[in-house]
Amino acid sequence: MQKQVAYQVHDDVATAAEASSGPQAVHLADARSRPADSPARQLQRDLAAAFGARKGWSVKRTVVLGAAYHAVILSALCMAAFETFTHVTS
Repeated sequence: MQKQVAYQVHDDVATAAEASSGPQAVHLADARSRPADSPARQLQRDLAAAFGARKGWSVKRTVVLGAAYHAVILSALCMAAFETFTHVTS
């Protein structure tokens, strides 16, 4: 059983080495280059399309919601810091 596993691992390593034969050239981006399309960028694009499709959605609403979100996070951090400070000093 162990020999069979060793042979399978050896075959997998050999297959991987054959697949990656030859160095990949690194080049600078130019006018013909395309940006990398990662899953995160695709999700961001889908969310932007979904929110943009809603009637009445504007940049002003986005800014207001972003400011409200950050205000809530900042107030939670301030409350946590205040609680920590009162426990340390008493």
